[in-house]
Amino acid sequence: MSVALRVMFAWIACVLLMSTAGADEDYITYNNRPVGTADKPLILRTFYPDPGLGREVLANHGLGQRARNYRPGKGDVAGFADPIRGIPAAIGVNFGPTLSYCWDTTECRLLYAWQGGFLDMKNYWGGPKSGGRKSFGYIPELAGPLVYLARGSHPLALIDQFAGQHKPRFKSMRLVKNIPEFEYEIGDAKVRLCIVPGKMPMSIEKHYTVSGITKADYSESGYKFKLQRQNDRQFVAIVQGRPDVGSGNSEPPPDYKTDKPNAPWGKALYSELGCFACHSTDGTRGHGPTFLNFYGNSRKLTGANDPVTANDNYIRESILNPAAKVVDGFPPGYMPVYPIADKQVQSLILFLQTLNFE
Repeated sequence: MSVALRVMFAWIACVLLMSTAGADEDYITYNNRPVGTADKPLILRTFYPDPGLGREVLANHGLGQRARNYRPGKGDVAGFADPIRGIPAAIGVNFGPTLSYCWDTTECRLLYAWQGGFLDMKNYWGGPKSGGRKSFGYIPELAGPLVYLARGSHPLALIDQFAGQHKPRFKSMRLVKNIPEFEYEIGDAKVRLCIVPGKMPMSIEKHYTVSGITKADYSESGYKFKLQRQNDRQFVAIVQGRPDVGSGNSEPPPDYKTDKPNAPWGKALYSELGCFACHSTDGTRGHGPTFLNFYGNSRKLTGANDPVTANDNYIRESILNPAAKVVDGFPPGYMPVYPIADKQVQSLILFLQTLNFE
């Protein structure tokens, strides 16, 4: 890729990032891990990593070829270099820890989604002290685990025509109440699409409006989904993500019962509800406190003089009303409300008790 193209992509990334900040802010920052919110998502067009997408997903992308190593002032030198594994024409959107996604303007489809943070831009933007990015392999890194990775051909089915015969054509992106709406064409179909976090943990809502054809349908490979139709050309596809996407996890699902609270059920809920996106179990700092040695220990709260003990009542309140008490040093408003049954809350508490080793 030429120097001019690299500069152009960097300029586009900075402009889109600055546009989300508000006119009254001087948004010059060294924050290499920017985040948005549910009400005002962060939009960033830059290089995105390829976490293992198949060729059927990237059907309209060209295949990069190995090339000679090159050094400025010397030209071609000994050795070869493979192309950087990345997506050059995608738009990323972050709604805070609940959902981030990568939407591709070449394939005109959702490529993948993740939870936790958004992007770690150090590879591409450089660090606060050095200022220099990586000379090669400068693709940003995902700051959280995948919950969705596209599979198979394009999910939108056009009843009037064979969509596989037509290459998607990206037309524009606009903001509708701060939410990006993508517009593209496939054959005679004109498509408008908004993607937002779903109401269930790790779910994704894809709001479609299609014109130019009689009827559109939807099919998702490898994930549970349901359609909520308004008519033949307007519907919402609700896709249910899962925590083991792309991990190669071959472990059997945990064996648990749901007749009464139990720790194995709590362990399963830790994954199913997406708690892992912000709360580690090994002491690693995330967007929320680690669960290692969490239960029964004191926590200093933002704006409070006295610490609080992480007991049953505190954990229950944190799940049902997470804004009531915020642990000092962590940002407020990250954790959504989880209106789950008391048996599930109790199971999570029993699981947290198993993580105390001191």
